Amino acid sequence: MATGGEAVARLGDGRVAFVHGAVPEERVRIQLSASKKRWARGDLIEIIEAGPARAPLLCDHALSGVCGGCDWLHVAPGDARSFKAQIVRDQLIRLGGIPEPQVTHDPTPGGHRVTTRCAVIDGRAGYRRRRSDHRFAADSCQALHPDLEALVRVGRFSGVDEVTFRLGTGSGDRMAVVAADAHADAVAELPDDVLVVDAAEPGDASYTTAIAGRDWRVSASAFFQTSDRGAEALVRSVRESLGPGEGPVLDLYAGVGLLGGGAAPDRVATAVESHPHAVRDAVHNLGPNVEVVEARVEDWSPTVRYGAVIADPARAGLGADGVAVVNAAGADELVLVSCDPASLGRDSGLLVEAGWAHAGSVVIDMFPDTSRIEVVTRFER
Repeated sequence: MATGGEAVARLGDGRVAFVHGAVPEERVRIQLSASKKRWARGDLIEIIEAGPARAPLLCDHALSGVCGGCDWLHVAPGDARSFKAQIVRDQLIRLGGIPEPQVTHDPTPGGHRVTTRCAVIDGRAGYRRRRSDHRFAADSCQALHPDLEALVRVGRFSGVDEVTFRLGTGSGDRMAVVAADAHADAVAELPDDVLVVDAAEPGDASYTTAIAGRDWRVSASAFFQTSDRGAEALVRSVRESLGPGEGPVLDLYAGVGLLGGGAAPDRVATAVESHPHAVRDAVHNLGPNVEVVEARVEDWSPTVRYGAVIADPARAGLGADGVAVVNAAGADELVLVSCDPASLGRDSGLLVEAGWAHAGSVVIDMFPDTSRIEVVTRFER
């Protein structure tokens, strides 16, 4: 399986082909969508000989091909975990220059999604076809928590282009963040308990969710993990990766404070985050003993020495500027959370050049039935 989630195949003329919808060790007929001199890309149209990792499609929308959401729904869960670990291992070797990286997979099975962004078509919530703006109204979605799936089914909208549904675990809070069409007033018809928020003017709207044994306030526009069970596994893995070290912890790209406050509540001293509403949440969630700094990590410089650093950058990774801030913190431990194997590989190469050693990566099943990969990696001086 390739980093982007496609199976790597060989055509009869010897070219490599990247095939959406296929798994290793099978023979398939494909429709080419791109054809170059040395490679091609295509979509599966017929299975001639099924591979051992293939799972039956149990979603009507996936069977019809109309939904592009769960791109690995056809891959057996156990094999999907192995494929993701191998993808991470390959990127650490190829881009990070780490000869024999230790990569494992957290055994926690993926849970339901508690956040989903839907397109609106004919007044109903739904999704898009893969690599397309073609929309369809969803009658069901097995990836969602039942309390969110119900909103996708029953919600009716006028003058709305997109709606993001969010659910608070434990609290039962339900929120719909609606993005209006450019030339219409937004109207949302939803159950009375659902807090409807204007995406353009969210104000102070927030919901409460319970992770790692405590409540977290999350503003309507702030990022939070899409799976409650995945978030639990993520916090646990960060905590275990930190180990019993000493000294204050610096939390970079802190969001609402989940990783620092959940994994090292007695050690986290400083949290750095650029999104204003997430900063406001972090101040509330982490309490008065934690310094919360509103700034881009790359524009901030530590003024004290830290014992460990937690960093959860966006998909692009730390990059050279982020690695420079990590180095300036003076810590001997770094726990890096990555949502893209390629950026993890590049960041690993930069960190190794700066004197860090890779000490193990753990793949978290944050996005089951998809090729998206979340990794927690420990580095040591």
